[in-house]
Amino acid sequence: MSSDFVSILVAARWGSVGLMVIVLVMMTYILCLRAVLLMRERRYAKLSARWTPILLEGGARNPKPLPAVAPGERLLLLILWNTLRERNEPDAGICHWMGRVAAVTKIDRLARRLLRRRSVRQKLLGLVTLGQLRDRLEWPRLCQLAQSGHPLLSLAATQAIARIDPAAATETVVSLVVSHLNWPAAKVAGILEDIGPERVSEPLARALLQAPESHRPGLIPFLAVCNYSTALPTVRQMLHEPHADEVIASCLHVIGKFGDRQDLPLLYRYLTHPRWHVRAVAAGCVGKMGRRADQEKLAPLLADREWWVRYRAAQAIVGLSPRDDQRLRDIHGTLRDRYARDILTQAIAEGARPGQSGTDLSPTGRMRIGAGR
Repeated sequence: MSSDFVSILVAARWGSVGLMVIVLVMMTYILCLRAVLLMRERRYAKLSARWTPILLEGGARNPKPLPAVAPGERLLLLILWNTLRERNEPDAGICHWMGRVAAVTKIDRLARRLLRRRSVRQKLLGLVTLGQLRDRLEWPRLCQLAQSGHPLLSLAATQAIARIDPAAATETVVSLVVSHLNWPAAKVAGILEDIGPERVSEPLARALLQAPESHRPGLIPFLAVCNYSTALPTVRQMLHEPHADEVIASCLHVIGKFGDRQDLPLLYRYLTHPRWHVRAVAAGCVGKMGRRADQEKLAPLLADREWWVRYRAAQAIVGLSPRDDQRLRDIHGTLRDRYARDILTQAIAEGARPGQSGTDLSPTGRMRIGAGR
């Protein structure tokens, strides 16, 4: 046997030994992580069983002193406190009692310290807690984090300052919303609702009119949380100017949300718009806001080349005569286009109502799955 072959066998043996060692180390590490996780879950379950009745009922039924909290349990108690506080937000009595518990157990101090930790997870926990407590002591730090480049931290900090002092935070929040179009729309809408339409309407409308054209489709839907006396004049002003199709469709969604019939003539103009998704949104809005006589304006769209336009028009027509089967049969009898008759038959069978999906569906998103004939 040659020396080269022996060297290869030795190298292979030691390589396999090394691989086995690596596998054993990884398995041991995974088992240790699992053990730590199980221990943490047991500690949290034990703490939850002891503190949940105190946090939810102690203020009214149990005036005894609160139990001591071990330093190692304060972070777990903070997590439990936030979970229960969020769940019981509508109950002012429980929220007030939980605020007193936070002060006595000093988890409010822990939340402030978490803002200076390196862990993003712990910073987020601190931000949420201070927002729930309406704690102004770290206001400068919260505003600084709201301006940070980290999307999660900036969003959580923005929500916190909106909860702590809505009046003082309004202008800051609006400017942050304009500059962070990557934030989840539902979360942003919730923050604006926390501030309140009476505070946010004017600054948001002003910022929208000053925003670049590319930003407007993402900002216009937030007018739905504003007062109609501000939102509707804003979208009317925009619709009297030339804009991209996405901007027009977003404005029509807002008009459909508020449902002011004086906007019907404006909507009629867009029933013949060159872009199909604008026609579809306009048809949905007319069906939601219109009168029975508007069925004549919607009937030509039943023969549109785009399926979604035909479908929205059919929904709107059925919705304008929800209990008048004879009226719908008369309209069906006047149709000469096969596709128009088919789509109206489908809408009648579904018993569709305008506003269920026609004005809620994004014209640049899900509606693009539609096809032509």
